[in-house]
Amino acid sequence: MEKAETAGGLLILTIGVVLLIAAYQLPYMVEHVPGPGFVPLWLSFGILASGAVVTAKAMRGRLRPGEPIEWPDRPGWRQVGVMLAALALALVLFDSLGFVITTTAFMTAVIFSLGVRSWVTLITAPIAAAAILYAVFAVWLGVPLPPGVLNFSG
Repeated sequence: MEKAETAGGLLILTIGVVLLIAAYQLPYMVEHVPGPGFVPLWLSFGILASGAVVTAKAMRGRLRPGEPIEWPDRPGWRQVGVMLAALALALVLFDSLGFVITTTAFMTAVIFSLGVRSWVTLITAPIAAAAILYAVFAVWLGVPLPPGVLNFSG
């Protein structure tokens, strides 16, 4: 049994339980559409399943014992920094710029930091992803998203 991995798995399970309890305090459906408890509830199930898998593998000893953890090299840390900075900037600008622009810019920064250099991909993938996410959440599920500078309601 790997003690550190078992402890990590149990920590993941604990986070899943806390999220599950919090999710049950939020309404699951509101006016026949998913409410604020919908995503946290399903996310908690995923976290619980992940924690269970990590804990079970650690207790069975199926994790690679004794292998050192490979930390990112300098470009890897730079990539992590770019993604965290892009996320922080997206959170700050989300209300003022709006969902579509912020999501497109965030995804462009992340895709670029992952090494994609094709201009076609850097332009089409983030725009398509933002449009699909907008269609699913704003149009289909009726979730109000901040319009920002693009005011679609007129």
